[in-house]
Amino acid sequence: MSGAVVAELVGVSAGYRGRDGRRPVLDRIDLRISAAELVAVLGPNGSGKTTLLRVLAGTLAAESGAVTLFGRPIERWSRAEIARRVAVLPQSLELPTGFTVAEVVAMGRIPHARGTFGPGPDDERAVDSALRDADAADLATRPVTELSGGERQRVLVAMALAQEPALLLLDEPTVHLDLAHQLALVRTLERLSHAREVAVIAVLHDLNLAAAHADRCLLLDGGRLLPAGSATRPIDPDLARHAFGVPIEEAVTVDGRRVLTTGGHGSR
Repeated sequence: MSGAVVAELVGVSAGYRGRDGRRPVLDRIDLRISAAELVAVLGPNGSGKTTLLRVLAGTLAAESGAVTLFGRPIERWSRAEIARRVAVLPQSLELPTGFTVAEVVAMGRIPHARGTFGPGPDDERAVDSALRDADAADLATRPVTELSGGERQRVLVAMALAQEPALLLLDEPTVHLDLAHQLALVRTLERLSHAREVAVIAVLHDLNLAAAHADRCLLLDGGRLLPAGSATRPIDPDLARHAFGVPIEEAVTVDGRRVLTTGGHGSR
């Protein structure tokens, strides 16, 4: 891990309140994220992955502990200031119809708008750069209604990059993509995190895909955030087995790579 610290959580607990009382989700989380780092967040459904992203984005306040963005307590940032530095791709985001890809990507510049005179040279440069970096330049003139699933995800990444964020948060960006497009998207995120020196946190479900491309893998289990592996250190099968509640074993491929496999029946 290298680069300036972009975000830090110290002893953070968070959850939700409803008619049945408080529902705890995150329990005393410690986390430090640096520039030019791709971090994969793993865990079963309901383990708090989306909640963690919401805390980092400032849309859910921590109940205890400290959240720092860019060296300043998050409560001292306005929503407009965060929007200019943090881009979020939620699990489900519909592209607006009636626009071309380039026009949709340009919507990522809204947090930087300075008046009513339309986009300026900086905006045009940011959009062109975002389309190129997300491998979506060839789609610029296409109507968004004509995009495939993989193309749609590339456009969403481009729209986020047009914000020129220092922190990019993605909630299950590979969902509904086939294997080829999952691999292509994660490779794109890996490349962008290093080339643009952006801190990228992506919620992923494929343990092997995450371990092969992320600088770090983190596993949410029982509200706690655990270091689980990286591109140079395979995910610990014992940790994964406990978190997901299924038989998970380590195997070695013909080219010597260590991967995780599942099979049989089991429960925690």
